[in-house]
Amino acid sequence: DGLDAAARRQHLETALRHLRRLHRRIADLFELSKLEAGGVAPRLEPFRLGELLQDVVQDGQLAARERGVTLSLAASAELHASVRADIGLIERVLQNLVDNALTHTPRGGAVTLAVERDGPGALRVAVIDSGSGIAREHLPHIFERYWRADDAPASPGHGASAGLGLAIVKRILDLHGSPVRVDSDPARGTRFEFSLSQAA
Repeated sequence: DGLDAAARRQHLETALRHLRRLHRRIADLFELSKLEAGGVAPRLEPFRLGELLQDVVQDGQLAARERGVTLSLAASAELHASVRADIGLIERVLQNLVDNALTHTPRGGAVTLAVERDGPGALRVAVIDSGSGIAREHLPHIFERYWRADDAPASPGHGASAGLGLAIVKRILDLHGSPVRVDSDPARGTRFEFSLSQAA
């Protein structure tokens, strides 16, 4: 009762922000537990990869603008091709990779989604950022549950990562028989990529 209206509003907004963060982390933990326990079976179906990528880019525009980062989809002839995968699970993979890239890309940087041919019958999807990069000694650990580098910068206003997003990415791609590959350098950013079977 001793707080004025502005102070009450500030306290409530802080509490709400922490509750939303906690809710997301709990949901991620349940999702990861289901994936690790074999409780998720991918429903494979053909879909246009370019349409999904465009949706993910559009959904991420608000967060990108708030961070002062450019989020875009690279032009490619392969965008019209179809793949065979679980569209909901692959959307989750892309969302997690884009969220991760935005978190570690400073204001004025860029995050780009790209599609390339990966030999006969497969398409390679890449999420590329111009962010802080990952030290070579950390690369073997980034898909471990809860792992976070001690020197990893927290995104302003978003706190430290719970260390679950990339673990979920790996488990989903394992279900699709697709390894996730990482190429990173602290001086030039990071590229995550994976391949999907092209639909007939």
